[in-house]
Amino acid sequence: MIILIPGANLASATPGVQQQVPPPCPTYNEGNLIVDYINSVPHSAVVGDTIITTFHVIYADGTPVTLEPRTAGFNWTGPSGSKEFDEVPVVPNGTAGFYNYTQQFTQDIIQATGSGTITIAIVFCSCQDGLGNRGPTTNISSIQTPTPVDNSQISPTTPTQPVPVTTYVAPILIVVLLILALLMLFLRRRRKPT
Repeated sequence: MIILIPGANLASATPGVQQQVPPPCPTYNEGNLIVDYINSVPHSAVVGDTIITTFHVIYADGTPVTLEPRTAGFNWTGPSGSKEFDEVPVVPNGTAGFYNYTQQFTQDIIQATGSGTITIAIVFCSCQDGLGNRGPTTNISSIQTPTPVDNSQISPTTPTQPVPVTTYVAPILIVVLLILALLMLFLRRRRKPT
């Protein structure tokens, strides 16, 4: 016999534990903000490189959004984890609705995400227009945008190590000293006794 209790959470997978569902992103006048483009450069980076992510925010009717405040959240996700940057300042790039986010690629990003391709996404509900409209409605990266040419994925690379100068200096020094010793020996033998 099954007893149904009004108000009980039947969708919970574990008895007594409710699943967390994120609240909807609030919207008022124009509707939720949409990110339709997100591109990061360079696509291959070493620790210390500066990554610039350009993104485009619009209303549902395609009108560009002026972010107020000029901040957004970014999530860097890799094979074994993620690192989130909340309320990061963004800068308009000169075209309506387009903004740039600049982040130095650090060792702690690699430690948090693991080795392998890292995808940069704009965090759910982290953009706002100052009028009560927010977005995007989910974390969004270039994988989810409708723009086929954007790419917000970074491939960490190891820097090429220059060959240490000592690798060349020692053999060259030995050869020069050997040539000098042979030259001195040759000159000593050519000298006539007086």
